[in-house]
Amino acid sequence: MTSIPTPAPVAPPRPASIALVAAPALWFAGWAVMRLRTGSGPGVAWTTAHSLWIVTFGLFAVGCVGLARLAGGRTAAVTAAVVALAGAVATGVQMVVDLAVGFAPDQTTMSARYDSVFAVPGVKLICYDLGPVVFYVGLLALLVVAAVRRAAPARLVVLAGVGIVAAGVGHGLPGVLRIVEGIGALLILAALAGIVRARRTGTPRP
Repeated sequence: MTSIPTPAPVAPPRPASIALVAAPALWFAGWAVMRLRTGSGPGVAWTTAHSLWIVTFGLFAVGCVGLARLAGGRTAAVTAAVVALAGAVATGVQMVVDLAVGFAPDQTTMSARYDSVFAVPGVKLICYDLGPVVFYVGLLALLVVAAVRRAAPARLVVLAGVGIVAAGVGHGLPGVLRIVEGIGALLILAALAGIVRARRTGTPRP
């Protein structure tokens, strides 16, 4: 009986490769803009950062499709890609909501608008609580599948994992400790850029 060959890993298409590098770069840029703002309410920094993040998660969606191809298009890769895409869409919706709410003239109005949005069943749970977590899990799963398939260097996948944990933990830290989130974004950028470069230059080593 003839076995069906497993699709070989291939380099992500050029648009996906660009997206994988641009997404974390824009994510960090938005983070930096938010950290430099002087107030806590709406304003130019809020609008700029959330506009960047909307583009970020659109690019991450494109990049995840490329990662699924990199991982050989197997069931595990496709499943992980679907999870990551769902998380990216939910988080992107969160950014759109934040952007719209941020056009409020003051903090009080902004809070009132959030109350109205969160009154819609499922919005806070899906887009705010679960969306980012689902995206991170899907992205990391995609990278792990790629590493198992020897399509991505294991050390870079570990680096991405550390970055994901740092970004997630840092997001909840107060004050100057939020720097951990920015470091996480840079680690993810370094990892994804390294994976793209490895696929372009030859077969990655473990």
